[in-house]
Amino acid sequence: MTAWAYALGWALLHFLWQGLLVGGVTALLLHALRRASAASRYALCGAALLLCVALPVRHLCLTLAELQAPLTWQEGQAFAQLSPWLLRLQAALPWLVAAWGLGVLLMFTRLGLGLVWVARLRRWPEQLEAGWQARLDRLAQDMGLRGRVVLRVVKAELPSPLTVGWWRPVVIVPASLLTGLPPALLEALLAHELAHVRRADYVFNLLQGMVEALLFFHPVVWCLSRRMRAERELIADALAAQVLGEPRQLALALNELAHGLSQPQPALAASDGDLLARIKGLLRPEAQRPGWRLLAAALALAGTVLMVQARTQEPEAAPATPPSPAAALLPIGVSARHMLVLDDASGQVLAAKDAEAVVPVASISKLMTAMVVLDSGADMDEPLRVSPALVAQHRFSNAGLKAGTRLTRGGALTLTLLASDNRAAELLAQSYPGGLPAFERATVAKARALGLSHTDLRDASGASDANRSTAQEVARLLAAAERYEAIARITSGAAARVPLNGHPALLHNTNPLVGEPGWDIQLSKTGSSQAAGGCVAVKLMLAGKPHTVVLLAAADRQERLRDLQAIRQALSQTFSGG
Repeated sequence: MTAWAYALGWALLHFLWQGLLVGGVTALLLHALRRASAASRYALCGAALLLCVALPVRHLCLTLAELQAPLTWQEGQAFAQLSPWLLRLQAALPWLVAAWGLGVLLMFTRLGLGLVWVARLRRWPEQLEAGWQARLDRLAQDMGLRGRVVLRVVKAELPSPLTVGWWRPVVIVPASLLTGLPPALLEALLAHELAHVRRADYVFNLLQGMVEALLFFHPVVWCLSRRMRAERELIADALAAQVLGEPRQLALALNELAHGLSQPQPALAASDGDLLARIKGLLRPEAQRPGWRLLAAALALAGTVLMVQARTQEPEAAPATPPSPAAALLPIGVSARHMLVLDDASGQVLAAKDAEAVVPVASISKLMTAMVVLDSGADMDEPLRVSPALVAQHRFSNAGLKAGTRLTRGGALTLTLLASDNRAAELLAQSYPGGLPAFERATVAKARALGLSHTDLRDASGASDANRSTAQEVARLLAAAERYEAIARITSGAAARVPLNGHPALLHNTNPLVGEPGWDIQLSKTGSSQAAGGCVAVKLMLAGKPHTVVLLAAADRQERLRDLQAIRQALSQTFSGG
């Protein structure tokens, strides 16, 4: 998952509640401004619509900036503590962004077809009406327009005149209106269209269409845009009535269009909006309230912006990284080249040794394999079969399954975590919904969701030396795995029986300290290879407090056990005051 997909996905998700908040506040403000001028309500809707665009853009920019910054230790631990459903949601962000992109493409296609329809209207064969062009020129002069507005009379089936273009505006009139409507009423409709030209409403209408295309999934955007178009028509009515000097003339013309159809968005038609409300507004205008209401509305909308900003502003984490070996609280001598010891309750680093180095981690990778398999929701009782090709793939590695062995997915999960069987891990990856490519994508997305920027665990078994991480990030991986009940239950047991070919087989934990007296291990995973050396990651209780211990690149399995015992002894002496 790219940084753009991650940032854009969260920006879209956050806009779901942000848009509702903006819509609710705007609805209250519109009610307060119900007796104010249409221009006030229009400005409010425009500001709210602009805010709907600005909020996700702001969130996108902030997230991208955060992704460029190095992840602090506290932030990494916070990622690891995310709930599984939230991690699954983050893994689904690329699909969410893809669906949004498809919707935007369809919406812009719709908008483009509307523009093509408008362009065709401008080229429609026209009937020359010099007398009406002169009337339009006179109205344009009265309206204060400097440029010339061209009149085109076409034989197309249009319910009313409409305005096309902004730089070189054209008012298109259907030929049927020249004979079916009294000249005075048609002149009123032309004045209405010229009011749109004077206000450059064509441009704003097109911008609204673009906002609707980008944020098509949110109903608040459509409500605001629809209200904005309605207020725009009222403003144009008032301006046209002022130029005509007779509001009743335009009201009668609108009454003739009461059964007309709305035009596509790129064009502005006199029949748009609520015709009955517009007629009422012309014949019985209501007294407008003082302008202080608009000021109050603007302040309330600004308060909404501050509220959203405060709600989405992440608290700055205190800069903290695990201390260097010289600053370690406990001078524990271990053979492992990389070590990290944490007090889980406080998050304090008790000991560290080159914990930031990126190294192979061998079968520690199987924790990631187990998490993505459990995240997939695949049936744990589904029967699986070990193929000869899979056996050949892991001929010399830690693998006990034979070709043709039948077992369930749950059994393969137990073999993977408890006995660290490489063939069982590969079987889980190959049977993953969507196959091995989908499994590898899921591990990359999971690592990204956990904030593991130096971790690559695409090989299910960990036999590949390309599977790498750091002691710091393994600790985060362990914290995330602990939230899965199945992983904690399997890895904290000393032994378990798994049906193979219908017969139970006894499996033992690869960590012999699990179940031993004095060792209260809550979660454990070991790993070893020639490149990785001996590795172990455990969650254990000492003096009633949870701790995390990660050891990487020990000399061998026996050395990593001695290192664990040395760490336990040092912690026990610290807690006992010795």
